[in-house]
Amino acid sequence: MKNSFFLVIPEQKNDPRLLATFSETALQQWIAELPAANPGLAARLFQELLSELISVEMPAAKRLQALEQLRDSFFLIDDYLRSRLIKFGFPKGDIEKKIFGLVCVVERQFTIGYWSVVRDLTRRDVGWLQGKTVALAIQRTIKGLSRIVVSQYMMSYPIPDWIWIDLHSLYKLAVKLGKDDTKVADQRGLFTKHSSVADSYKQILLLSLAYPSGLMQKEFQLVYEFIDKISDLVNIEAKPVAGQAVQCLISIDEDLAPAFQPAAKTADRRGEAALLYLDLTKLVKIYKLTDKYCGKDEARFSSLDIDPGSHNKLSPELFEYLLQRWQGREPQGTVYFADRLDRYVVIGLEATHDLLDTGRIAAGYEATPEIPAHSESERALSCVLQQEGLLSIGSLVSFRKTDSLPHLRALGVVCKILLPKQDSKVVFELVVIAHQAFPVAYHALDAEPDAERKKALIYGTKDQEGEKSFIIMDSFMLKDGDLLRMYMGSENFPIILNGRKNIGLGYWQFECRQILENIPSAHGKKKGYDFI
Repeated sequence: MKNSFFLVIPEQKNDPRLLATFSETALQQWIAELPAANPGLAARLFQELLSELISVEMPAAKRLQALEQLRDSFFLIDDYLRSRLIKFGFPKGDIEKKIFGLVCVVERQFTIGYWSVVRDLTRRDVGWLQGKTVALAIQRTIKGLSRIVVSQYMMSYPIPDWIWIDLHSLYKLAVKLGKDDTKVADQRGLFTKHSSVADSYKQILLLSLAYPSGLMQKEFQLVYEFIDKISDLVNIEAKPVAGQAVQCLISIDEDLAPAFQPAAKTADRRGEAALLYLDLTKLVKIYKLTDKYCGKDEARFSSLDIDPGSHNKLSPELFEYLLQRWQGREPQGTVYFADRLDRYVVIGLEATHDLLDTGRIAAGYEATPEIPAHSESERALSCVLQQEGLLSIGSLVSFRKTDSLPHLRALGVVCKILLPKQDSKVVFELVVIAHQAFPVAYHALDAEPDAERKKALIYGTKDQEGEKSFIIMDSFMLKDGDLLRMYMGSENFPIILNGRKNIGLGYWQFECRQILENIPSAHGKKKGYDFI
């Protein structure tokens, strides 16, 4: 691998004075003076330093040492910038786009630094003493490219050209040098973790196979770190994997992510020499390790971090999502738009409740404006959102045909998001949970009759077990067995909740059943003797 089309090394200048600023002592002083309390200034200073680092001539060993010194500061700054990108949903505003532009520059420059080390060290035969250094530099370059990929996924942007072929080429280079399995330190903190080039390569391959369009922004880093724990269960093979129903192909000579293909179609016109295969058969072992990788109190769409101590654990729903994806099953919305007619949509429980409440509309209250949407496919809708951050994976959406009344609405949860042109047009798929929903209100059973009522939605289903009613609300405090008084139209009655389920971003669903009122005894309480 002589050149990279993505990691283009700028023209390097011979500047002894600039070179002196990258001595170990000078860098330690610079890092100590970095204004951590001012992230904006810190990011600017760090980016300017990186620009100088990759444009000055210096020995490969010295450049690698400088990059390793700056690595902790890079993570702190990059993680902060990323945190600003995932606060809100799609579409993104101008500020977030500017932050993302800075993220792209910082991550790319930092990775170019490691790539220039790789290039310098591999221009000639690698000696025994350089072996560990080469493995470290290649692993760091793959990690840097992987970080760029994760950031692109977070913004729902396509992966820039040449990144995948660079990743494939770096892995091939490591294999050629016999350094693909050499372990290098790859984690900050008290407990140092070691990983190899192959581990890091498999990590980003598995993330791309998790169908990023179906993951929430905050889940990408969590899933990426989870894959690091299980990458040993995945192997890279030169031939199709026996016993694996759906083969996973890596086109190592093309700028393509890995892709699933049924075993019956693995004969490829490009020839076996250009293909590698991922052996995913051992991943079945993690089915038995749910307690190890999942937090029992974690909920995928919860708006709160219930147990901060287990933030690195997956929710059972996300765990199941990943296992399904790694079997080649793409997440898909409900086939609901085969007629290809336009729709009107609103986002959120409260907006839906207001439009369903015919009494409120009759009283002249102003309803939430509906958003025109087009049928992009039989599963997807597309619309132009003028307001920033409206839509996320897990958003609750209600919709109707344009010729239907506003209260005749179906209800669904967003399961996939695409931004074809990186603008305000969003394409999304929905898992439809109800063909018709109804507005209700509730408060605690023992509350005063005039207590504040909270909004909720209710819908019914019918199956072999009979008819059931489900209520959707935005309160995470309610649990199975809780009793509420529900108001529906002019009627009210007590209900009991069961089957708690986190169905959307901040929304919880229960099966609800009406119960009898606690009617006092007809004889009343016994009284004492009248004459005493």
